Amino acid sequence: MQYTRRYQWRCHKHFWENLNTNPKSPENSLERLPQDKLTWKPQEKSHTAGELGLHIATVPGGIVHLAQQDQSNLPDFSKPWPAPKNVQEIPAALDKSVETVRRELPKLDDARMQQNWSGLSNGKPIMTMPKVTLIREIMLNHWIQHRGQLGVCLRLLGAKVPASYGPSGDEI
Repeated sequence: MQYTRRYQWRCHKHFWENLNTNPKSPENSLERLPQDKLTWKPQEKSHTAGELGLHIATVPGGIVHLAQQDQSNLPDFSKPWPAPKNVQEIPAALDKSVETVRRELPKLDDARMQQNWSGLSNGKPIMTMPKVTLIREIMLNHWIQHRGQLGVCLRLLGAKVPASYGPSGDEI
């Protein structure tokens, strides 16, 4: 599908508005991770609560960096995600990530948003998609999915779950 110049501008604006609709929502959730539970896992195959929190914090900026390239190596999904040393590291990483999006997303003009990005494994493309799709699917949808997982983790840990797209049971 070819995107018109007008559509691309609207898409760019839409991405920023989606990310910025409730900028405190992810931060509020990330700040509620108990320091003594950063290494907790809901089950054996899951990432730790701290790894999940740091992943959520770094996804937006990381995906915008990927979209600035035409191809990049995919991470080794069998390896553990980076773990924070403390809870304060997580919202600080989110601030840095959102600042990266604010600064770098406007550099993806209409022509670049239409170009394909490929994720490589052993030098071979595993996935290829327009950069506009990469941003929508991974920066937004993937990010939202993990934020939902974090809400469940917070509930299981006995922490209060903050409002996200409306009040939570803890805020009614």
